[in-house]
Amino acid sequence: MWQYRSGVRLFVGLLSLLPLAPAHLGSGDSVQPRNTESVIEKISPAVPDGVKIEIVGADTFVRLTAVGVRAEVRGYDKEPYLRINENGLVEINDASVTAVLNGDRYGNVDTSQMKPGAVPQWRTLSVDGIAMWHDHRSHWMSPLKPATIDAKGTVLKWDIPMTIAGKATVVSGTLFLRDQASAAWWLLIVPAVAIAVLLSLLRRRSFFALVVGASLLGVVTGLLEFTGLPKGAQITPVMLMFCAGAAAIAIAASIRLIRPGAMHIALSLNAGAGAALVVGAWLTADQVRAAYIPGLDAMWLARTAIPVMMGVGLVAAVDGVTRIIRTAP
Repeated sequence: MWQYRSGVRLFVGLLSLLPLAPAHLGSGDSVQPRNTESVIEKISPAVPDGVKIEIVGADTFVRLTAVGVRAEVRGYDKEPYLRINENGLVEINDASVTAVLNGDRYGNVDTSQMKPGAVPQWRTLSVDGIAMWHDHRSHWMSPLKPATIDAKGTVLKWDIPMTIAGKATVVSGTLFLRDQASAAWWLLIVPAVAIAVLLSLLRRRSFFALVVGASLLGVVTGLLEFTGLPKGAQITPVMLMFCAGAAAIAIAASIRLIRPGAMHIALSLNAGAGAALVVGAWLTADQVRAAYIPGLDAMWLARTAIPVMMGVGLVAAVDGVTRIIRTAP
């Protein structure tokens, strides 16, 4: 019977993970941690005031802002693809083969029904004067690691033709392969585990507070990642979701810890918070070594937070389970 009661108590701590299950998160984000970066090096001729062209998500999107200026982007076959009028109306040509190909990062789509030179079919995207699209010309068209052609890490040179304020304009850039961050970042798991184990044995309240702290570190990191990208490029906030859940559970565990007779509930909740941290860290583990982390300028923050989350979360989960089993009547 005690095994049953202990199992139920542990289940209470883990139950809050159900709304955050990976199956519900999806994996369709275009902006991901990666080691390639596109850099705009030249825009010829110079664009007028009110026009800004930039790369978003390392090499994922090209973003064109045109305020009070007419602009048009040409597709892969030089066909009309996107346009912005002086009033900020943004339209896409659905008859453009480029519009179809850009639906997948690697162009794995069926274009057999598309007709070259088809009459444009314009559809409104927005009225804010901002167009953001995935462009195969500015990234590596394979999931495999690209080869470089020089010591700078150059992969390829690219050009995107546009018409800005009635003038033929070419945006030119280079795709680079950047070095990964050191694997030594993962060694932060060692002190995280050591401190967590020590506190779990000697200072229970401090241990529970450590789990809260690790969760809040993940919340801050995840929030910065999510808000660091413009609308339309924001990623699924995996770290934010799991760490927010872990923080709520860990705080509840800390409250239960100070109540007489509620130790089993506190242990179960703390184990649940630990499990949430482990899963959140596991799902975002590729950020630790990626040269680019979505939305985050201070990339050291994610490289620190994820190993700490993994180490503290693992100790919390194991500690909760083992103590429930040992102290059960």
